[in-house]
Amino acid sequence: MTQLRVNGVAQQPVPDARSNGLTPERLRTIVESAHLNFLIGAGTSSAYFARLGNIELALTELADAEGSEFAKQRVRASIQAYFFDNVLVPNREIVDRDVSAEPVLTSYATFLRTLNRILLKRHSALHAKQANLFTTNVDMVFEVAMEQLGVDFSDGFSGKIRPRFDLGDFNTLRYRMGSRYEHRSEVPVFNLVKLHGSAAWKQETKPDGKREIYFDHGLTLVDHVEGLLSDARHYLLDVLLVPQPEGQGPTLRSVPDLLAEAEEESLADDAVAAVRDFAASYEQLGIVNPDKRKFATTVLNQTYYELIRRFANELEKENSVLFTHGFSFRDEHLRDLVLRAARMNPTLQVIVFCYSRADRIAYEELLPVAEVKNGNVQLVAPSEPVEGQEERHVTLDVLDSDYFEPIVRDKIPEFDQRIELDIRTPNTGPTDA
Repeated sequence: MTQLRVNGVAQQPVPDARSNGLTPERLRTIVESAHLNFLIGAGTSSAYFARLGNIELALTELADAEGSEFAKQRVRASIQAYFFDNVLVPNREIVDRDVSAEPVLTSYATFLRTLNRILLKRHSALHAKQANLFTTNVDMVFEVAMEQLGVDFSDGFSGKIRPRFDLGDFNTLRYRMGSRYEHRSEVPVFNLVKLHGSAAWKQETKPDGKREIYFDHGLTLVDHVEGLLSDARHYLLDVLLVPQPEGQGPTLRSVPDLLAEAEEESLADDAVAAVRDFAASYEQLGIVNPDKRKFATTVLNQTYYELIRRFANELEKENSVLFTHGFSFRDEHLRDLVLRAARMNPTLQVIVFCYSRADRIAYEELLPVAEVKNGNVQLVAPSEPVEGQEERHVTLDVLDSDYFEPIVRDKIPEFDQRIELDIRTPNTGPTDA
């Protein structure tokens, strides 16, 4: 095998690139000529945020279950407390750039820096220097990493003092102009579209009764909800199954089991009030509930469908590409939307990066590639490891180093052979005058 060197440094080949049909050359062609879209799921930042298990299934089952009104509210609040502790509270360390958050922030920033370089190198008059980052994550990692990196991005909020959510903020072209010659150049921009809301989204009711979403810089609502959760925690249920099944990740107790415990134990009035206060405050968070019911308020309902429509519109554009990472496709709405777009738009390319070979098997069941007539859905997974070595999982760092970063490196032709020349010149010494 010919050794590849870049700037004199030996490079490790991507072992499965050709078996997956996704060579650096092909990937470079795609990003140079397509509308760039990314769909990022919980798996991308799972190294920092705990895996949640079957929360969506449990909450959906609870909504249809029989039981007293307060028993169901208590079980729901208990599950939401588990979600709150593991997904929302850790954002405080993200915003404060705590040392514990540095690894995940560095991974995101490195990946974003590579994408920014890709956009800078695009010289197509047909495509703006923009990339759409769609994510179902409600954490603040993208925002903090982009601010730390200093790249331009639109997150749907306009204003400085009290940023208010405005869908018109997306897809805004930005330019830099030289002060001397007034030369104008387009600046790369990321459109960050948070399909399920964010820990920093705060719903407020105006005097006319209209509800709007504002950006909560200091996560003050999260702090408020955490205080009420502290008051109610003693009256909530332990939702995790004990002992946990091996190899399945976090598993919640069954809904009938939780409801039975909630019905058995009667609470004093002050305990009931504490549970209800936490539940009411939780509903003020600007996040989509992790269940099929999803929406606590009309404004979130409207915002969600507007963002979903934007996602669908991007996939319908000619010569678009959707890269997905960390997204399980268990969200039926988004899965059906992507498959429908792949069937209807033959110029769309959907490239799914699988964390492991086992994940590829799961994706093949959820995304029946053979049923997509255009053949434009591709699964990219690690190759089988060499005996004695571990599988190279496609983390965000690997996605950057093995796939996207190589296409923006300086290309230096590989030599066929090395010829060493030893040229000696005679030392004539000083000449006589």
